[in-house]
Amino acid sequence: MSVQRFPDASGSDASSSDALARDLTRVSGRFARIAGRVAGRGYSLIAWRVLLRLEQSGPARISTLAHEQRVAQPSMTGLVQRLEAEGWIARAPDPADGRATLVSVTAAGSAALIDYLGVAAARLRPHLEALSDFDRATLARAAELLHQLGDRIDDASGEHRELPGAASP
Repeated sequence: MSVQRFPDASGSDASSSDALARDLTRVSGRFARIAGRVAGRGYSLIAWRVLLRLEQSGPARISTLAHEQRVAQPSMTGLVQRLEAEGWIARAPDPADGRATLVSVTAAGSAALIDYLGVAAARLRPHLEALSDFDRATLARAAELLHQLGDRIDDASGEHRELPGAASP
């Protein structure tokens, strides 16, 4: 089976998987920036990503959040203090290490996140409604695949598994 190759930014050929990976990275970054521009919310995209991460994955140390978000630990500490002052996150001792602290999202933080995501979705909705039914269905399937792919990439086992519904070569 031959692999389709596309020129990359440097002019050299790359496999179609490489090109797709680059394109997905670009478009996901663009959508993150668009979502981060939701008017009147007063917090950075990193703040919303931290809340979402805590809601999806549970409590974490500040150092872990800083590493995951690629910010300096003092910057994350400041953000955590600000979110804590809003009542959106809470701190508790780490049961595995009494010297460390875990932060978790509160009910108020979850409500703020739901509101933020709703405003971001409302901004996107008219653009989705302008698409054909086929294109919306295609995007729905793509979103499903992106969730599965993200779960697979985050899987701590590192095990290569076939995505459900993926076609075999």
